[in-house]
Amino acid sequence: MALTTAKNYLLLTERIGKKPMLRTRFTTQAYLVLATLLDLRDQDVLTVTAGEMKIADQTKLAALPQYLGELKSRLQNDLQQDAQLKSVLKVVTSWNIVNEIYDGIGGELERDGRVEKVVFQNNLKPHIIYEPIAVSRAHVADTLAQDIDSHQLTVADVNLWLLLRQQKALPYLFSDEARLAKLTAEFDRQTVTDTDAATTQVLTETAGEIIQMKKFEMDGWLS
Repeated sequence: MALTTAKNYLLLTERIGKKPMLRTRFTTQAYLVLATLLDLRDQDVLTVTAGEMKIADQTKLAALPQYLGELKSRLQNDLQQDAQLKSVLKVVTSWNIVNEIYDGIGGELERDGRVEKVVFQNNLKPHIIYEPIAVSRAHVADTLAQDIDSHQLTVADVNLWLLLRQQKALPYLFSDEARLAKLTAEFDRQTVTDTDAATTQVLTETAGEIIQMKKFEMDGWLS
């Protein structure tokens, strides 16, 4: 199972400065789960039509890596109850699921030599962090820009761009405003009639609303 979107998302977003940007941050983590769902949709494990998500291939679902076990169980249960996206996508806020995904794809990236495993101490609790090496991070960003420029967008490129745009993170990836404006115009031009891209946009927007509401709930509980 090639979770290309999820892996590229980790390589771009995880940083360790004063604190990790992905492992310990609710919003960034939630979008990692969404990135995984987008990969499963692109590989025909899941399908999205008419505002509902369904399991497209039970055999492929059963063959998912072990670290997607809790996500698989949650999907099987939730989709039987309510297949509407506004209900199903609540899965992106699951702490247990995102930790399994993070450790699973982080371990794969470490074996590929694209990240380094480090221990980060946060609030007296140590976390295993998979910190991308600089060349791996740069390669993802460069490839994304090159694919847009050469009109060779992949499905994973579209997923990644829309995920980052939803989080207003593209200016951090492409700091040159003129360059970003050109890439944005080209991306929009190439995807304007792409129905799959439109569905991905719906998924990111819906997940974004769920994530924001969950943050409001968490803030209310903590206040």
